[in-house]
Amino acid sequence: MDEIIVIRAADPDGSLFQAIMDVLKDKRAEVIHAATSVSSVLRIGELEIHHGHRRVFVAGREVRLNHGEYAMLYCMASAPGQVFSKVQLYAAAWGEGYLHRTTSVENIIWRLRRKLESDPKHPDYIKTVLRAGYKMNNPMNKVVNLRSD
Repeated sequence: MDEIIVIRAADPDGSLFQAIMDVLKDKRAEVIHAATSVSSVLRIGELEIHHGHRRVFVAGREVRLNHGEYAMLYCMASAPGQVFSKVQLYAAAWGEGYLHRTTSVENIIWRLRRKLESDPKHPDYIKTVLRAGYKMNNPMNKVVNLRSD
């Protein structure tokens, strides 16, 4: 008898998926990614991320982001409060190993703060966690994950 297992979880860096696949490595397993016509809207304070359309709004104003900016923002916004290392954010954006002498992550965080924050030097959303990485803060302490569009 075949079993069907459906897993739905926030896994911005892919570590949960990889751990599951490691457990199933000796089993006959087929991975099918379900597509949905309904796109997800993630709201944190005045920040809205329309993932299905890859659009970002702050207080109703659209903010244009490049691929790396969007990928890192979505990674952090998918798990507010969780600290992401530079290695994790680099992998979220480019899907490859982190180059230790690069400042790509810091540069993207700086650009995101300039685009999203009312005062980039005193950010409300993207917080630095010393010697650990970055995290998405919720200035209004409310996260809403909606299905709409």
